[in-house]
Amino acid sequence: MARGHGRILLVEDDHAALMSLRRILESAGYHVTTVADGETACQHLEEIGGGVYDVVLTDLRMNDVNGLDVLRTARRLPDPPEVVLLTGYGTLGTAIEALRAGVYDYLLKPCKPDELLRSIAGAMQRRYDFARHRAVLREHAHDAEPEDKHFIMEQVRYLRVGELLIDRFHRRVIFRNRVIQVTPTEYELLCCLAEGYGQVLPFREIARRVYLDSHAISDDEAQQLLKTHIHNLRHKIDPAYIVNVRGVGYRLIDPRTLRHHLEQ
Repeated sequence: MARGHGRILLVEDDHAALMSLRRILESAGYHVTTVADGETACQHLEEIGGGVYDVVLTDLRMNDVNGLDVLRTARRLPDPPEVVLLTGYGTLGTAIEALRAGVYDYLLKPCKPDELLRSIAGAMQRRYDFARHRAVLREHAHDAEPEDKHFIMEQVRYLRVGELLIDRFHRRVIFRNRVIQVTPTEYELLCCLAEGYGQVLPFREIARRVYLDSHAISDDEAQQLLKTHIHNLRHKIDPAYIVNVRGVGYRLIDPRTLRHHLEQ
């Protein structure tokens, strides 16, 4: 989905901030619906159901019903929108709670317009990817036997590499049966590597997937962009899973399989 297309529900109880955010989003070409409080936003989402909005952009701190409540309501919908949280009072605990509830991104105020639009564009892309996965699922499951439909659903929903499991429907990473807290960038990076499992993916190719505005960067710049995220991921899962092919790119492997071959 190209930047500037899509429907956004904007939830903000500060009128000046609401109008400012709306101008930024509409100037980028998005269709924006505004709601002035969390309670109204939750009621609205429950009434219209899923599939109407691509992204919900919501403030965190609001009276009575806050942004986390809006997030949970949105993610419970069938065909749920992606959610981006905005807050001027960020804490580690709140960020972790938001990640567990399925937030796409968590931005601190004041947020620069470019940073906001980059996050929204990433959320739109993720929304498009989910729609594509569902289309593939419907196509393959249409004539399948009932027992085969569950298998097809599993194939579309999950990416598995050894003891690493990526749940694309809920944007979760599970390693050795434990949910791993990852940032949106780390999640996209792992998905990219898992989809190319076993292949050496060039730095620039990975960066183009992870950073939507990185098409003009060099290989060296792409490697520098990815380096910190790779370092963090290696500490969250077994570092042997991510192989650095010097000067070329990264490869995701199952080290247990590699060890098995070496023992043969």
